Amino acid sequence: AGAEDAASFAAKAQARQGDLGPAPETLFPEARADGDASAGETLSLPMANLEGVGNFQGRIWGAFLPLNPDASPGTPEARVGVSLLARDFQSVAAYASDGSFAGVRRPGSGRPIVVDGLTLVIDDVKGSTGLELKTDPGVPWVYAGFAGLMVTSFLSLLSHSQVWAVGEESSGLLHVGGRSNRAKEEFKTELDEVLSEVPEYR
Repeated sequence: AGAEDAASFAAKAQARQGDLGPAPETLFPEARADGDASAGETLSLPMANLEGVGNFQGRIWGAFLPLNPDASPGTPEARVGVSLLARDFQSVAAYASDGSFAGVRRPGSGRPIVVDGLTLVIDDVKGSTGLELKTDPGVPWVYAGFAGLMVTSFLSLLSHSQVWAVGEESSGLLHVGGRSNRAKEEFKTELDEVLSEVPEYR
């Protein structure tokens, strides 16, 4: 990232960190900020995912360390601070409030870097991922409905047949009829085979 990208990020970082939402992976660099690099205040800064934002390309994360934390949001004083950019866990680049490049430090190296009069030491960069769980009490009913639909669909494929027989005492004739909801030709053939096996009495 160049000085122009860092300047743009420093001007919009506070608003963007609230708008981007949870990133697929969030980096948390731990830095000590003080005039004395050996005994300063330890800060853990969340870095927002800047991939595809503005002129940034590729996987890159950024954090903004305001020099005037007591300033009202949206004021020019609140936009003055140090910008930290990282593409991986191996190095963190620092940019001054005017967008100028201040240097790169490897986490854990212990080498301080002075940006806008503030001495920073990058102790570590940690990654974290978010897991979102959702539950819907109506899901089991939906699955039960689908299961019932599948069962009834298979039952609709089965053929249902009915056969009637009426005899006449005077003539001794037997009238046979039937009906089927499907496979009517097969039902007719099967009924003829059954009737052919019925013995005839005279």
